Parts: sequence; C-alpha cells; structure tokens
Amino acid sequence: MVDKRIYEVGGKGLSLIEGESHGLPVPAFFILPVSFFVSWTQQLKKSKEWAGFLKAKDEDLQKACDALKHAALRSAFTSEQEGELQKNLEMLADDQLLAVRSSSPEEDLEGSSFAGGYETILGVTREKLRSAIHKAFVSCLDYRVVIYKRENGFSVTDPKIAVIVQKQIASEIAGVGFSLDPVTNDYDTAVFNANWGLGETVVAGLSTPDTYIVDKVHLEIKKKTIGTKELSIWLKPKGGTEEKHNFKNEERALSDKQVISLTELIKKVERYYEKPMDIEWAFKNDQLFLLQARPITTYVPLSPEMITNIGQHKRLYLDVTVTAQGMNQPVSKMGTSVFCRLLKIIGKIIAGRDITQDIDRTVGWISDGRIFVNLSNAFALAGKKRVVHVLSIMDPLGARTIASLSEKIYKSPTPKEFLLPLAILWRLPGILFFIRQALHSPDRVHRKVQESLKAFEQEAKDIALKDMPLQQFIDELIYKMFMQVFRKAVPLVLVSRIILGKMKKAAGDNPEIDKLELALPHNVTTEMGLALSHVAELLPQDLTKEQFAKKLEKKELPEEFMSAWQSFLEQYGHRGPSEIDVAAPRYRDDPALILDLLLTMKNSKGESAQEKFERNQTERQGVYELFYQKLLADNAHVGRRFAKHYHFFETFGGYRETHKYYLVLVVAILREKILTQAATLVAEKRLDSVEQVFDLTIEQLDQARVDTSIDLRKLAFSNTVFLKKLARVTRPPSLIDSRGFIPSPPTLAHRKGEYVGIAISQGVVQGRIKVLHTPSEKPLEKGEILVARSTDPGWTPLFVNAAGLILEIGGLLQHGALVAREYGLPCVAGIMNATEIWKDGTLVEVDGTSGIVRTIEENPKS
Repeated sequence: MVDKRIYEVGGKGLSLIEGESHGLPVPAFFILPVSFFVSWTQQLKKSKEWAGFLKAKDEDLQKACDALKHAALRSAFTSEQEGELQKNLEMLADDQLLAVRSSSPEEDLEGSSFAGGYETILGVTREKLRSAIHKAFVSCLDYRVVIYKRENGFSVTDPKIAVIVQKQIASEIAGVGFSLDPVTNDYDTAVFNANWGLGETVVAGLSTPDTYIVDKVHLEIKKKTIGTKELSIWLKPKGGTEEKHNFKNEERALSDKQVISLTELIKKVERYYEKPMDIEWAFKNDQLFLLQARPITTYVPLSPEMITNIGQHKRLYLDVTVTAQGMNQPVSKMGTSVFCRLLKIIGKIIAGRDITQDIDRTVGWISDGRIFVNLSNAFALAGKKRVVHVLSIMDPLGARTIASLSEKIYKSPTPKEFLLPLAILWRLPGILFFIRQALHSPDRVHRKVQESLKAFEQEAKDIALKDMPLQQFIDELIYKMFMQVFRKAVPLVLVSRIILGKMKKAAGDNPEIDKLELALPHNVTTEMGLALSHVAELLPQDLTKEQFAKKLEKKELPEEFMSAWQSFLEQYGHRGPSEIDVAAPRYRDDPALILDLLLTMKNSKGESAQEKFERNQTERQGVYELFYQKLLADNAHVGRRFAKHYHFFETFGGYRETHKYYLVLVVAILREKILTQAATLVAEKRLDSVEQVFDLTIEQLDQARVDTSIDLRKLAFSNTVFLKKLARVTRPPSLIDSRGFIPSPPTLAHRKGEYVGIAISQGVVQGRIKVLHTPSEKPLEKGEILVARSTDPGWTPLFVNAAGLILEIGGLLQHGALVAREYGLPCVAGIMNATEIWKDGTLVEVDGTSGIVRTIEENPKS
C-alpha cells in the first residue's frame, strides 16, 4: 500500500524522512509540503495563463507551459509561508549553503521515476533561497513533466509539489548507485557511477563517470572502468557552483575502500525498503552521505517462489510466453489461474502428481503473468547438450546463450527419478499403437482424428451449458481436451517432424527439400488466413475504417460479405491476439481487432492469398515428384519409403496448430462463462467492471458465488500488484536465472549493414521494413517485411501481405517460422533487438537461405 505521507512530502521527501529515521547518513533537511504551496496553485488556476494551458493543443503546449511557469514565478510568499520557512531554517546553520530539490507526490514511485524532470538547485545561500524555492516549484509545470504525466496516466490539471531544503554537501566525489545491475538485472551485483565534485554531472549525464561493478554477496569489486570525466561541478564557498574541465580525469575517483562502503550502504537501503533501489551519494572528507534513495522502476522482477536465496543453487528459466507465444505483456491473473489448472491436470495424467506445487520437481512452471520452463531441471533430466539441441529448433538465440553458460552452475541437484513423468508409461503402448496405425493408414487415421475433434467441439459446447463451479468446468474441459485432442494431435505432429528429418536426410539435405513444408493441408491457422482473405475480397471498394465499422455493426454490407464474415466468426471468432490469455478479447468480441487488416488486404494488389496457396501447393508437389523420381531411380526401396513418408507428412504436418486451436477454443468458452458471472457481480456492485473479473482467480470466483462477504475489489487489487510491476517490462527476456541475471548470447561477427541470424525459411527478397509490436498496431502493406519480436497465431493474417519475416526470437518450430515456410516467405530469426535496429520504411534484403539481413537503404522514404 502507498504511504499516504507521500501526498504531502513527495517521493524524495518521504525517502529522506524514512532514511533519517533508520539511521542512514542523510544530511540535515526540512520539507515545505504540498500544502505550503496551495495558495500559489489556487492563484495560478485563476490566471489567463492557466486557461491558455488547459486549451493548448499539442503543438502549442510547450509555449503554454513556459507562460504558466512565468506566471507562477510572480507568486509572492505569504506571511504564513514566511513564518513556516523561518521556523524550519532555525535547524540549519546561518552560513550553511543549501540544496533545494523539488519533491513530487508522483515522483519516485515504483511505477514512475520522473528522472530528470524536476528541478534541483545547488549551492543556494539564504539570500537566494526564496528564488530557488520558486524555481523548484515551477518545475512541476515544465513541458517535460507535463508530457511525462500525460504518457503515464497522471493528471496534468492539478499540479502539486513539495520542496526539500537540505544542507548542501561540498563533496569531493559524488554519484549514483544501483542495488542491482541495470544492464544484466543481476540482483547480486551493485553498480556505481562516480565523478569528482558534486553529483550533478552524473545525474544529468553531463560527463562520462567512472563505473564500479561489485559482487554484493562477497563484497568484491568485479570491474572498474575509468570514465573520461570531461566535466566536474564544484561548490563555491560563498554560494553557487563552478565547473572544472578534465579534472584528474585519468585517475579513479573512488578508492576500493570507498566502493565497499558504498556497497554496504546500498545493501542497507535495499534491505530496509525490501526492493531494488538506486541512490545518490556523496563523499566529503571521506565521510559518506546518502542524498536520495528511490525504487528502481526498470528492472525485471521475479515472483517470490522463483527466487533462490543467496548462496543457494541457482535455477535457469526459459520464458515460454515470449519464445513460443510472442507475448511481451503478462498473462492476466485469471489467465495464470487457468494455466495452473491446465498444468495441474496434465501433470496428474503424465506424471501421476500435481506438478504445480514444487518448482524443484517440475520442468514446467506457471508464475504470475508468465509461463516458464525450469531449464535447471531439464539439464538434470536430459543434460545441457540435449536441451540446447532441442531449444535450437525453437529459439536459436536462446540456445546459443545457454550453450555459453556453465551447466555446473545451473544443473538442478534434484534426482532424475523425481522429474521423470513415469505415469505416462502405462499410456505409452496405446500411443505407440496409434502412431503405428497412422503410419500404416494415414488417411483412415486422419478421418478418425477429425471425427474425434468434432466430437470434442460438441462436448465442450454441451459442458458450457451446465451450471457448475468454474473449477469443475475447466477441469472437465481440460481433461477431455487432453484425451481427445492433445493425445492424438501432438504425437502425430512430433512423428511428422521426425519423418521430415528422414526425408531431408534421404534427399542429402538439399535446401530445396524445405519446400515440402509449403502450403500443407489440414492446418487450421493457414485455413484461417485464407478464410480472412476471402472475406476481404468480398468487401466493397473505397471504404474507410469508420465506414466499415459502422456498416458492419448495422449489417449494411453486401449479403455475400456478411455471410462470409459470419462463417469466419463461427469458425475462428474465438481467436485473436494474445489468445491464450482468457482476458484477451476475441475477434467476435471486438471486430476492430481485424478491420484494418481486412481493409489492407482488400486494397492490396497482385496475387491473392488463395492463388498463392495453390501456387505453393503446386510447387511443393513438384519438389516432391523431383526427389521421389530421383530416389526411385537410384534405389527403388528408398524411393517407395520416401513416398510413404511424404504421404504421412502431407497428411499430418499441418496438424501442428491443431492442439493450439482447441486450447484457444477451451479458453474462449471459459471466457464467455466468466464474463457471464462478471456481469452479475457488476450488477451486484461487487466489481467495478466486467474486465475486472480477470484480476481474480478461478478459485476466488467460485468462492464469490457462495460467499457474498468476499471483497472482490480488494482481491483484484492485491492480485495485480506484481502483474503491474511485470507490465512495466516492455521487453521481457527469454532467459533469466533465479537471482535475476539475464544472460546475453555471444556476439556473432558480421559486416557493416549486415545482421546475422538463423536461416528459417529459404529464399531472398527485398522490401521495406514494417516493425510491429502487436498484430493490430498498424497496417502491414503488401510487399513489406514484417519485423516482430515473436509471433503467435493471432499474427497469421498479416502473413498474407508480408514479403518476408524477421524475428528476434524464434526457431524452426516457432509459429512465425512455420507459417513463413508454409507461405513461402523468406525468414530470418534470432536477430537480437531486431525491432529496434530498423525504422519503418528502411529497405532491406532478407536472405532466408543464409540467415542474413542486409540494409540497402538506411533512411526510409518520406
């Protein structure tokens, strides 16, 4: 919970109060609280400048802010303000120079740093104190602060500020410190930046400081880097500051002893606040002072059960929500709850026990907001070498990183027998018999599986009509899904990949063999893309998005289009971006998710999606015939076996999306049931909105049905505290260890303008970049190169227009890679920070055969 004192003294002020109360070396200070300035803000709101500020458009906002600041500087100190100021000044020596700092109630909260936004005035004499207070006050009206507030959801119409007046330390050395490594996220490392004189050059980035990296656990300095320290700022004895250039810039500012003292101080600060902190510090006559402490807002947090204690054996985690699903934002609390039950039931089926209770006895783990693989247990089960081999197919960049790490550090001490899914053994004979049947008669088994899938769809809809607790509902659905979908589709997909490998080997690993993956039948995700393309073709010409949305809502579009649209929604309306999360809207919930794409498809020139699919089918069949005839001529037995393998792969290779399709169907059915209950709870005034229900768990929602005394709003708030921290991480890492360390892959050598990744789908194409962070962010035009961190099936419709694909994360079996091969799109994956390298419109060449992306035209066309 937020300490209410922050609303009067601000973030910096509260930090100083708490630091002083716990014996930290804070220089003497007093605070002029928010209430001190109420008369000024009231007067300001009556001014013409305030009226102009409220009416200002974006292009005029900076000018309006400047005018408002000038008006605020005219505010005079009242007699009450003068009395309070004089009373506070009595605690400081008459000749003491002062530091005056603004302290906002919104600054230095865990979610908002406002770093560099507010004003600090150093070396202030008593004669100039009022002027400095004015300057600190008006900084809350600065254009930079207003923009930051707007972008982070703070009100800009009720400015509030407190001001700290503090004894100025005439430091010889000063700087900042972080209780974790801001680059690697390592919780056991502290990092300090230092320069001569006052710390302003470090805080404001005016000089390149020294950097000291320290092992906090053993109090050992791991690395010392001397900065150029071009500029230092010093306190003048009679007030004000002076600059010195290149002062001792070849010497270290801090001694080893001082670095260790800083480390001990930052450990105390972190221990008191119970969270990662950054500090501003200063040394005067070798005495250390703490000038400021605030929470670090930009680190990657782990839920408590995933963190190991200092000195305990570390675990290494792979984030599946990033690598397999392409989701940067956390899964909702309800979504996490659903996946916990999924893992629980599947664990009981294949392992004979609940694998959601002990992180050290499972390979899969569901944390708040994320889905992980416990790689340490995978190392213990299969060895690092095998794990790297398997992962190289899913996430080559991650595999390269893991290969560079020590197995000894991360391999779990858990005995292998505790990790083996022994309960699956009694089901193995049935699975093997089923695979044998499929190998012998693919067409017959395909028909049987399709019948089973249709039967499951009907059963799921029937179960949805029953009135039962959500836990029972979801458990029954998941069990039936596993037995009727996963148990059949997943083995067929795995065997089809093995058979593809055998065909490649028979073909001598000729790159052309990759074309056997083009336009495979029975792929529900590809079929969705084709269905959407058909819908787009039926759209009238020259519709704007607004016209389209209005006519669609009123059903005023041509009958043929409406029929195709309804058919699409019936078959695929349960899908959408981030579809594995029960909280995510579906196409049928919010057609706006797909309207832009439909319009872009309609306006695209050239080959249609269906024509391209049929062309790729023909090319695939031609490649097969070429290899078949060659192998048959060389060795009839090998040729016939190749034909048999091809028939199996052609039949079941497209099944790779089947289990996902039905999992998402189950999630969508559950979503409808949850929303129905949410509507009742909103009507009963127990929830503020239907969407708030996704901040609860399945168990809590069930309890709420029988116990009306449960405070659901309170539960929703507490459930989302960690998720809100996680949501601030815009680029969650694919790998992280149990002490927060994020390992990086070894750097690959490359020429200027070239970026080396992993060859995923062969072919070479030139096109202009379009960087997307979500599938609905902006239209992807025909012939553009799609650049994304990762993708899931919600991105599939975009592939119709794409000429090529570049992924940060992904391997041969990642969704984007598989669809790229089926669509015949050149694709390169495993390019670190791909979404930050290029701007939209940059002309590149994607070489999916060699795994290289070449920049052709640096600056995009205007």
